[in-house]
Amino acid sequence: MCIRDSSITLDIKSEAKTFNFDYIAAENSMQEEIFSRIGKPLVDSCVHGYNATLFAYGQTGAGKTFTIEGVCAEHGEERKLRGLMPRIFEEIFCVVERSKDVEYIVKCSYLEIYQEMIVDLLNPQGESLHIREDMKKGVYVENLIEETVESGKELLDLLNRGKVNRHVGATAMNKESSRSHSVFTLHLESRHKRDGVVNILSSRFHIIDLAGSERQKLTNAVGERLKEAGKINRSLLALGNVINSIVSVHQGKSRHIHYRDSKLTFLLKDSLGGNSRTVVIANIAQSALSLGETLSTLNFAKRVKLIKNKVVVNEDTAGTVLLLQQEIKRLKSEIVSLKAGNLIEPVKYERKSEAEKLLKSAIELREEDAKMYGELSKERENLLEMLRKSVKRCQCERARPMY
Repeated sequence: MCIRDSSITLDIKSEAKTFNFDYIAAENSMQEEIFSRIGKPLVDSCVHGYNATLFAYGQTGAGKTFTIEGVCAEHGEERKLRGLMPRIFEEIFCVVERSKDVEYIVKCSYLEIYQEMIVDLLNPQGESLHIREDMKKGVYVENLIEETVESGKELLDLLNRGKVNRHVGATAMNKESSRSHSVFTLHLESRHKRDGVVNILSSRFHIIDLAGSERQKLTNAVGERLKEAGKINRSLLALGNVINSIVSVHQGKSRHIHYRDSKLTFLLKDSLGGNSRTVVIANIAQSALSLGETLSTLNFAKRVKLIKNKVVVNEDTAGTVLLLQQEIKRLKSEIVSLKAGNLIEPVKYERKSEAEKLLKSAIELREEDAKMYGELSKERENLLEMLRKSVKRCQCERARPMY
């Protein structure tokens, strides 16, 4: 295996295969470096209203859980070994504390997918949960506990509380092998009030630690461990099939994307080809014994890189109709002045941006009202026509001669 900057080359049967990626972390890369390149940009996106997803993929024992969680230490040298999750939690609340004129609400949930059953790790005694899909909410897990938090420490406490309930077991390759996929989800909502108008940004951040793919001859799994491995591999196969279908659609081919083939792919529907900024970390091992799994992981990552998501800001505006009308009137007067070549008082970029969003929101509301009015008018005409026919039928029956 040869690693150069952003490429990896494998020598397989006298043939060199090269894979190119956005970033490659070497064996001696520190957790801080990985967070700076991956975690921090995703936090910035989330704070600005974009959905984000981060997940680690690779064979069992390749270091996925260490990359995502690391060592949860508050002090000493081990603090450097903290993974992406603790650092992301800390960064989110650093942003919250710096934003004095913005109100933030942070909520979180924690679940695992174990043998195609969804378990709430914050309430493990509950029943298996179900995934639902809604036009407004998108894909969500019904009856999943969501807790409001006010600090990074509270998030860590919830993470540690849920980790205790996660399914973990020993195999020949990993003494603490994850036997399930875990999904920790953060929901962020920010409210910025100015001149009576409230700008609302909302985002969802999935952090996913996938169970590793396994080969029975390497893990020596038997009994319950073998059954778990079968479910894990089947779930990862469904994930690979979904990714292949999405790539084919992007290439102009007609394909049905089987998101519902597994709980994992259904839950990740928005993250793969939808409205989310998604980062995939491919964990590999340099051992010669793992060459087959390493090649499979790199091929998976190569296909994922071809997916193009459709990312938009999750934004809404609240305020009285009068305030919105006044803002629209002010913007129109600015446009007239600009067309006339007159100089107007400089407006800060943030103000312009908010004004444009308000105008867009008002136009959308007007279009929606016009559409509803059109539908109501059409329905009214249909009712009137039915009434005319009914009256005409009654008149005909009265005029009919009696025998």
